[in-house]
Amino acid sequence: MNRFFISPRQINAQTVVFPDDLCHQILHVLRMGAGEQVQVLDDTGMVYTVQLAVDADGKTVRGKITDERLAESEPPVEVELCCGLTHRDKLEWILQKGTEVGVTSFSPFVSARTLVQSPALKDKRRERWEAIIREAAEQSGRGRLPRLNDPRMYRDLVAGQAQAGLSLLAWEGADHAADTLSAALAGFAGGRLRLLIGPEGGLSEEEVRAAREAGWRVVSLGPRILRMETAAILFPGLALQMIETLNL
Repeated sequence: MNRFFISPRQINAQTVVFPDDLCHQILHVLRMGAGEQVQVLDDTGMVYTVQLAVDADGKTVRGKITDERLAESEPPVEVELCCGLTHRDKLEWILQKGTEVGVTSFSPFVSARTLVQSPALKDKRRERWEAIIREAAEQSGRGRLPRLNDPRMYRDLVAGQAQAGLSLLAWEGADHAADTLSAALAGFAGGRLRLLIGPEGGLSEEEVRAAREAGWRVVSLGPRILRMETAAILFPGLALQMIETLNL
């Protein structure tokens, strides 16, 4: 069943009024018509089953809510993924797959070895990245849209660690036998989980030391060296699987 995120303002009692762009997609791209059903998500965690109706003008799509429930696909904790700014295609892949895995917010950063050295983000690129997140959230059945935070300098990102929850940094220099992800999560009481991976060129020892001093715990993802985009998906995927197994 097709899924669409819309603003809660477009849900009135048991009626949904679709915005113009979704009306066009429903009628002319998906070629759906009156009587067919879709799922509507309002970014609060609710999922509505909606039966479509088309106005006499043939352009406006409305819907009647026939069922509503809480989404069951959201992770039990907030997962913030911090990754270095990189080439467009690679970062877009991370945003898409990270959304599918269960990341709840993305925090790009600029460090000494990131391929992109400016945290500035043009409005057009932000719009594209947010559209990729939205489409991935609809496809994967998410109940909330992950947030895309403004890119920051690495030093500012790691210094802002002192908040409730747990902050973990994956580093190839960690002891893969002792600094395990399972050990780091063993005392996690739930809440917010921040996960940081280095850029293509890795993090310097000085950058890792700065994170440790700010309260980040350094962990290993195993004895093999992973590409940035591989670690970006494996890290939150493993962490969420362990957390859900522990019922945190």
